[in-house]
Amino acid sequence: MATNAKEADFETTFARYTIERVLGEGGAGRVYLVRDDSGVAYALKLLHGQGVTADKRRRFKNEIGFLQSTKHENVVRVVDHGVQFTDKSSIPFYVMETYDESLRGLMQRGIATADVLPLFGQILDGVEAAHLKGVVHRDLKPENVLYRSATNRLAVADFGVARFNAEDLITAIETKPGTRLANFQYAAPEQRMRDQPVGVPADIYSLGLILNEMFTGQIPHGTGYRKIADAVPDLAWLDGIVDSMLRQGPAARPASIDALKREIGFQHENAVSLQKISRIDQAVIRASDVDDPIVANGIRVVGGKWDKGTLRLEFSESVNPKWLQALGKMGNYSSLMNKGPERFQFSGKVASIDAQEHEIEAIVQHFKNWLPTATRVYEDQLKRDAEAKAAAERAELLQRRKAEEDNMRVQSTLNRLFPG
Repeated sequence: MATNAKEADFETTFARYTIERVLGEGGAGRVYLVRDDSGVAYALKLLHGQGVTADKRRRFKNEIGFLQSTKHENVVRVVDHGVQFTDKSSIPFYVMETYDESLRGLMQRGIATADVLPLFGQILDGVEAAHLKGVVHRDLKPENVLYRSATNRLAVADFGVARFNAEDLITAIETKPGTRLANFQYAAPEQRMRDQPVGVPADIYSLGLILNEMFTGQIPHGTGYRKIADAVPDLAWLDGIVDSMLRQGPAARPASIDALKREIGFQHENAVSLQKISRIDQAVIRASDVDDPIVANGIRVVGGKWDKGTLRLEFSESVNPKWLQALGKMGNYSSLMNKGPERFQFSGKVASIDAQEHEIEAIVQHFKNWLPTATRVYEDQLKRDAEAKAAAERAELLQRRKAEEDNMRVQSTLNRLFPG
């Protein structure tokens, strides 16, 4: 876009700015990329020269005052301002920090699901900062939210300049529906009616449209639009919040940004609790599962050695303390005199005992008879242990489920008592 030579430079009391290019243009003004004498880049917004009424000047002045006085990371900040004088008029402008793109650009490239709510939270913070100063934006849309990639920050812009009052809006819709209606696709119902007050609820309505669009790519108008549950089933709880923000009557919407934040926080915690309860309910506990090599493979005497009065028997599996306890608790058994299980020493796969040559055959035979009985006692004990563990796990799950239900109930009560 060509630049008028008279618009090439802007001066204020303490600085001079030179235009590099046009960044964008709206119904009320044009935005340039400029640099000061030190080479630092800024964005400069110039009110349109033609049709600069006293009302537009007043609103532009109010915007400058608000943006200069508001020190909030989610609101654009004015660093300088002045007036450009031409042969026929004087046109106000202000200078602000530069941003890489608008929220529209982010949405067109696609925002990761996990990043949407944190980014939307930044928009809420910026709009709330304005509301707390008595400023209602009335023209919230993705183009009016700017993004800086270096800090991953969004900042709300265009307070009061690019917005339309009710009469302007009705006129635009009635006279130029084909060319101007798109400018008002984020407007609340009361902004489309004559003589209706337009306040905080109008901004909340616009924010509801933006929230749905950030997830789905669609602006909710009419019925059958794509909902957040269609795009991200795990975040279906947000659809109820969007619905409350888009109610026809302003009084039926959340009363403030703080109330909206509280509701989002409450519903998020509620959804997390429901997901936890669902996972608890779906947990499968197998009490009878016994995964043990002795039980699976059995245990056998596979070899033996006798040396200097000591008999050593080798097993197919290594024994463990619990199996040895089972060996000692297997009930009735027969053995060679003074050669019962308690006399053996065990280490891994080997059991040893003092034995005379004439005792060896009887000792080995008795030991072979003990093995299946001891292993059966061992398996029964493992099953009892598994059942006890499963019972403890079930009790813990029930306790966790109750805790989540208690938390949901208490949070619901608090949300009702402190609606914001």
